[in-house]
This record gives sequence, structure tokens and C-alpha cells, in this order.
Amino acid sequence: MVILAAGASIRMKAIKQLLPWKKTSLLGHSIEQSLSSKVDSVFVVLGANKEKIAPTLKDYNIQIIENEDWRLGLGKSIACAIQFLDNSPTQFNGVLIALADQPLLTASYYNKLIVEFKESKSGIVSTQQNSTIGVPAVFNENYYERLSFLYEDRGAKALIKQNLDDVRFVNPDGIALDVDTIDSYQELFKKYGS
Repeated sequence: MVILAAGASIRMKAIKQLLPWKKTSLLGHSIEQSLSSKVDSVFVVLGANKEKIAPTLKDYNIQIIENEDWRLGLGKSIACAIQFLDNSPTQFNGVLIALADQPLLTASYYNKLIVEFKESKSGIVSTQQNSTIGVPAVFNENYYERLSFLYEDRGAKALIKQNLDDVRFVNPDGIALDVDTIDSYQELFKKYGS
């Protein structure tokens, strides 16, 4: 599993990854849910504020991938992660890509995606909330090359849309909410974060 956490979160005026959530941070919570799921390994892509974020992750059994070109956006973080995995001694037949700022997602939801991926034999299993499709999503190895060429702030959504005949969708029942502004964070934190 790859958690994307390289952004500078300019709209937040704070290091979003380190905002408090439950007994840890937004990123820490995402990692804990990932480690509790059925994924084999957890990789975290860091970029902006890496020097402040990385020390907070030292107690987790994860591997950090540094995206030096984090300013180029989400697509570049995905490409960076896939290139890292391609050069890894361990070969993975699929990769689950998730964001660090969707704090309502749980290990059981990640497991739902993994089970659908294994049982459906589809090349992509994507989250679909209302009319929005995207991550968390699982891609099989046939998509690694195309993922490795993503760039700028274009994530995997376009790739999913281009291959709809090879996609299975999973409904997250309203929990795939991004924390993009301080207001959205505070609203979610009051309800679920403490």
C-alpha cells in the first residue's frame, strides 16, 4: 500500500499530515489503519516538510519514499512510488494507493478493496462516492508503467476513466472525505477526531 503524503497543504496554512487525529495525527492514523489491514507492506511518500514529518513516523513499520519533485503534484508522487516499487526486491502484483487526508477510511474499507481486487480479477478497483471516482484504489501490475508516467497534479483518476471496462467500483458509504481546508478538518475533528 502506498500512502501519498508529499504535499505542502498550502490551503491549510499548517502541516496537514501532522494535524491531530485521535491519539496520533492525520498521517499517523492513515498509517495505523493501513497496517491493520491485509496489505503486505506500507510505503509513505513524503516531500514537503519531510524533515518534520519523518521523525514522527519512526515507530511505524513502514518504508518512506522521498519525492523530491513533490511540487509537481499528486501524479508525480504516484509515479515516484511506482518507480520505487519497480526497483524493489519484492515484487507486488497490485498496489493500493491512498491519501493521508481521508481520516474516516478504515482498515476494513481497505480490506474491502483488497477482497474485491482478488475476487473480481479486475485490473483496477476504485472508490466511487456519488459521482466521484478515484482513490483509494488498487491497480494491478499491468498499470504500473502508466502510473509511473503520471506527472503534475494529475492523479490516477484519468487512468481509471480511460479503462472503465477493467474497473470495479466500491462504495465507501460516505467515508471517503478529504480534509482540504482548515474548516473541513475542524468539522470532521469535532465529530470523529478526538
